[in-house]
Amino acid sequence: MPLKRSLGLFEVTLYGVGMIIGAGIYVLIGKVAGLAGYGIWLSFLLSSFIAIFTGLSYAELSSIFKEDGAEYVYVRETIQKEYLAYLAGWFVLFGSIISASVVALGFAGYMSGILNINYITPIAIGMIFLLTYINYRGINLSAKVNDIATFLEIGGLLFLIIGISAITLKENISIPDFTSFHIGGVLNGVILAFFAYLGFGSIAKISEEVKNPGKTVPLAIILSILITTLLYVSVALISVIAVPPEELAKSNEPASLIASKIHPSSAFLLSIIALFSTGNTLLLILVSSSRMLYGLSKYGVFPRCFTKISKSTSTPYLAVLMVGLISAILSLFKKIEIVASVTNIWVFIAYIFVNLSVIFLRIKERPFKGFRAPMNIGKFPVFAVLGIISSLIMIIYHFAYTHTSIKHPDVYLTILLITAATIYYLYKRKTAITHSTH
Repeated sequence: MPLKRSLGLFEVTLYGVGMIIGAGIYVLIGKVAGLAGYGIWLSFLLSSFIAIFTGLSYAELSSIFKEDGAEYVYVRETIQKEYLAYLAGWFVLFGSIISASVVALGFAGYMSGILNINYITPIAIGMIFLLTYINYRGINLSAKVNDIATFLEIGGLLFLIIGISAITLKENISIPDFTSFHIGGVLNGVILAFFAYLGFGSIAKISEEVKNPGKTVPLAIILSILITTLLYVSVALISVIAVPPEELAKSNEPASLIASKIHPSSAFLLSIIALFSTGNTLLLILVSSSRMLYGLSKYGVFPRCFTKISKSTSTPYLAVLMVGLISAILSLFKKIEIVASVTNIWVFIAYIFVNLSVIFLRIKERPFKGFRAPMNIGKFPVFAVLGIISSLIMIIYHFAYTHTSIKHPDVYLTILLITAATIYYLYKRKTAITHSTH
């Protein structure tokens, strides 16, 4: 029984915008300001170019391969190395599930702060179970919840943009020199600001529930990056008009600090919007992770029981329940932030696989029809090459920024995941050979 195709361009684009905005911009704006100063707008603009490199690769591949397996399918069908496809699938799936636990704890932290209570773990687990139920009820309900939350997120950013702009004009506040910055600080800001764009690849993971996915998914990926870029650059500009960069950098809630310049009570409003934003991000991660598990199970990467579809809700209910359960269990670990940063490395490894898939697709000149990323030199797609280079730079930056050594959890967790994926791959291969000989 296949999944029901019910999402159009509007819903899929909002899904992408909601996934990208998440809670990132509400926190990162201060940290990027501390690095880039009045050049913060340029950091976000340049980050969008890096995002579009890999975004175009996702757009091209999703227009050809329309399954929920996403990265696994791309590598399997283009590079045609089953083992590498396994690794790509495992990196994305388990990185996504860890992210769900981290975001759930972030939501619980916001909620505990607002209510002035200290029940972070129970709130996190409760929210995971609630959103798992929404995920189980079907993609249409999840999309409706996302639509509301995403409009709130966008509304919060527009409130900051319009409010600070109005005050600036009304009170004749002097505009800072936005060209007064150190290029080194801007470039450091670019690398950090890029994390506010993560999430566009998740659009490809709901392909099997999208109407006309060959056209809708690639267009939604591109639109979501363009829309968030416009919002991010605008917020970056008004943020340093309202608050000096050094003051923003010291704040744990920079968006609320900016809002307080519009009206003192606005800070609480932005805290509530950030709460909705974090909850929405958690929902979208649970949706994309469960669809990824469903897609991988169809190809035998995981047990095929996760491909079972509920007749009443048209959702892969066992995949939904498993992702929710693992996320809830991980939320019990108080030191989850230690392993949280490893998901960044796994995301960029997946980006390298995706961009390599486009390069192999072009080299082999397979007769696929679909979206084709622009800027090509002969057979080689320039943006895909730039996507690989930028992903490698981001991995190197991550190691340098976190002062990672060979004993760091990021390193041995990555080695552990590769080892587990390899053992499972060899086991599945041996089982398949055994069955074929009988």
